[in-house]
Amino acid sequence: MKLKIKYLKGKLIYLRALEKKDINRNYLSWINNIEENYFIESSRFPKSKKSLDEFYSKNLISKNSVMFAICSKNGKHIGNCSVSQIDWVNRKCVYGRMIGDKKNSPPGAGTETLRLLQKYIFEILNLNTMWTGVSVNNLKSIKSNINCGMKKVGKFPQGLYVKNKYDDVIIFAMTKKEYKRLSP
Repeated sequence: MKLKIKYLKGKLIYLRALEKKDINRNYLSWINNIEENYFIESSRFPKSKKSLDEFYSKNLISKNSVMFAICSKNGKHIGNCSVSQIDWVNRKCVYGRMIGDKKNSPPGAGTETLRLLQKYIFEILNLNTMWTGVSVNNLKSIKSNINCGMKKVGKFPQGLYVKNKYDDVIIFAMTKKEYKRLSP
């Protein structure tokens, strides 16, 4: 029997630790799919299994980043998310998420992933601020951030080179106080 360890559970998906076995053909095809993931900066350069294994090993021992596998209710690995650049003194971090397997991903998986990350960041890590940057043309991510109560706090003009042009980047952030106001 295969053990499914669910670290954070939602209604549509759950998060668990990213494991070495997750770095497989599927993951390689997601991260190297520049047509689908052109908003993700890490997709700019092709990734090999070896480079992803090294990235995994480095993050596994890091005290300033955490990586999760996003899984559908049936246990299928459909994407990854992370909490990175954790600043333990100023109690802040950056977050990111990528739904790679769009065929097996339930609608709303990205939004639920962000809600689970908010819970992890504020209730488990006890950080005070979380933030991310999103291209002005990544409408799904913008909508998801807004639906989760993230606030537009700024803009980085022409901060992302996408499809032969520069996009502005919207900075989204939330404090623990704002999170508590949203939580029942």
